[in-house]
Amino acid sequence: MRQENKQIIAGFLLSGLLVGALAFVHSKSAIKDEDNFVLHAQFLKTDGLMNGADVRLAGIKVGHVTEQKLSSGYRVDVKMSFLKPIDLSIDSSALIETDGLLGAKHIELLPGGDDEILKNGEEITFTQDALILGELLDKVNTYMREKKGQEKGNEQKISQDVISRNTSIANKDI
Repeated sequence: MRQENKQIIAGFLLSGLLVGALAFVHSKSAIKDEDNFVLHAQFLKTDGLMNGADVRLAGIKVGHVTEQKLSSGYRVDVKMSFLKPIDLSIDSSALIETDGLLGAKHIELLPGGDDEILKNGEEITFTQDALILGELLDKVNTYMREKKGQEKGNEQKISQDVISRNTSIANKDI
């Protein structure tokens, strides 16, 4: 019985330590946005972009996506949070990109050239939506069908021209 009590107490202590460690990690990762530099961007489609996704500048992580919500005009307002202010000009742009062919989505910031700098809470107005692989494949497929149809039409026209030339040559010989 004494051995069982030691195991129960050890189990409770271990569980308590685990809960405490998780709470500590969560409190460190849940930095409040009020303390951070925040920018917004609106996109038509954010397919696959998750809250917590990286926000990168020149390929380096400088922030993360904290919120996505539907705004007026059926656009998606994406809120990005940065630990320190980012000196981006007002003509900078934000693109939703993918790591590799099927990787996770992130936002890539492209600096502009204007002298005026975006302030905390302002919006990046130049955006490019997420590229959806299925839509891209559909466009390639449609293009290939159209191209094949044009080639077929050209083949028919060429054969008709050859037949009419041969007919006119045969008529001249007669």
